[in-house]
Amino acid sequence: MINPALEAAEEAQSKVDACLDDGRNFRLEAGAGAGKTYSLVEALKKLINERGRELQRANKRVACITYTEVAREEISQEIEEHPAILVKTIHAFCWGFMSRFQKELRAMVASLADKEEKIAEAGGVTNQTVEYQFGFFGIDERRITLHHDDVPRLMALLLNNAKYRALFAATFPIMFVDEYQDTDPHFMVALEEHFLSTGAGPRIGLFGDHWQTIYRSDYGLAAYPSLEPIDKGSNFRSVPAVVDVLNALRPDLKQAVKDPDALGEARFFHANSYTGERTSSRSSKNDTPPEISRDFMSKLMETLKQDGWDLSPETTKVLMLTHNAIAAERGYPTIAKSYRYNDSFTKKEDPLIAFLIDSIEPMCRAFVEKRFGDMLKVLGQRPKLSAHGDKLAWANDMAKLADARINGTVGDVIDLLKETHRPHLPDRIARREQDLASAEDEGELPRSLREHSLVREAPYQEVVRLAEFIEGQTPFATQHSVKGAEFDNVVVVLGGGWNHYNWPQLLELLATSEITSRNEKGYYRARNLFYVSISRPKKRLAVLATQTMSPTALQTAEKLFGEDNIVAL
Repeated sequence: MINPALEAAEEAQSKVDACLDDGRNFRLEAGAGAGKTYSLVEALKKLINERGRELQRANKRVACITYTEVAREEISQEIEEHPAILVKTIHAFCWGFMSRFQKELRAMVASLADKEEKIAEAGGVTNQTVEYQFGFFGIDERRITLHHDDVPRLMALLLNNAKYRALFAATFPIMFVDEYQDTDPHFMVALEEHFLSTGAGPRIGLFGDHWQTIYRSDYGLAAYPSLEPIDKGSNFRSVPAVVDVLNALRPDLKQAVKDPDALGEARFFHANSYTGERTSSRSSKNDTPPEISRDFMSKLMETLKQDGWDLSPETTKVLMLTHNAIAAERGYPTIAKSYRYNDSFTKKEDPLIAFLIDSIEPMCRAFVEKRFGDMLKVLGQRPKLSAHGDKLAWANDMAKLADARINGTVGDVIDLLKETHRPHLPDRIARREQDLASAEDEGELPRSLREHSLVREAPYQEVVRLAEFIEGQTPFATQHSVKGAEFDNVVVVLGGGWNHYNWPQLLELLATSEITSRNEKGYYRARNLFYVSISRPKKRLAVLATQTMSPTALQTAEKLFGEDNIVAL
């Protein structure tokens, strides 16, 4: 059987191979489902087979920089952790290279304008040890700890120095950057200025897709010099019905499917039939009220079920725009309302949420399931349990914690840990508790303390539900959280609730192309997130728009999905 996707992939791979043979820089642009990681791994295997021993003898390595730890593990396993290849996330790679240059690091930290106040409060930069362990910036008389964002930023500053550029190039004659479009802009600018523009330094291969930029604000195809453009026009993930929608949305990168005869569907549902009052807040325009949106969602799911969809979480993922919508659906609304920024709880950026989900939850689950060894592993070191009384005290305290987890609030759990110290509260949370206690009568609280106070009131079971969502144990997700993932069936819900995205306007602009300086960023931001969302399914796609769709917007939907696949609920 003819496999058009494979033919397109082989053509792209031959172009990558030619660039490697000729020592040319290149950029592989691979749309959703194209097999970008496969192309990267094949390029690494070619280098291993042809130059692996040579690189090892010369004490050189190919640098492969990934965006996530998951990608790093996948690539490392595929190449069997070959010693000629260094596969690291951007932060681990940069820190691994520059951590030995402590004097230079101290000087660069001292030059950062946004750290000036904290540095002054700590008495300045002297001879402290610069470390990268916790992901937040801190400074005292003994050490300086770096924030995640500081690491690639300092690496870019280090590459301004010709001595370190020469060392970098000598160590890594070839460098691949995975998901280049989302990689730290300071680092990418440094590569452009010092290597791509000059023709010096390592040979560079970029792998990614600028249409899947959803973590940065520069959405266009970056005009890096001295790069051979290679498009990979394959889609190994989705059936023709879904790929047809992707190709209609993105005609500049047409994708060929794996099986032209595979069955599936892609439909667009809308809620224009609702004639009642719609939302008109700053963040939500012309949407159905929440209770009506839930009715439309129920109607859609019933329709899909009748049409033969398996709606179990293992086969169907529901992608919703806002975390607040999922929070209400899945049972952690108090937590969601407590924070100004979603990332504080969905990405565990708040240390309290991180501690509860990464430490307390696995400890409690292990205790309830009588996996006591796993329970103690969470602590990082075994406590002294020499006497029977020690074990009994631990068991009693863990039983209290398990009870508070079911029946108490987050505040109840925190107060219990302050009493038992099993486990100890992290320093940052303990300081917050102290600051909150001393600030209660002093008027307006700082945002971090205000949020901390609000979360304390949440039933702890909301943390359990949040952990289930973060760990992917529910059928619900936001579009941001599934980049790179795939599912048999996908339902995408386009609604109000987030002023960063205007879905009716996106569909209108796709038809009119009236993109201006005022709406440009919003257009690309919405287009890319829409593309990422609708490219997840392997077999079936359903899009539900609850905001009012203008005639122009519906015309765009018809162009993308086909007139027969537009359904008015």
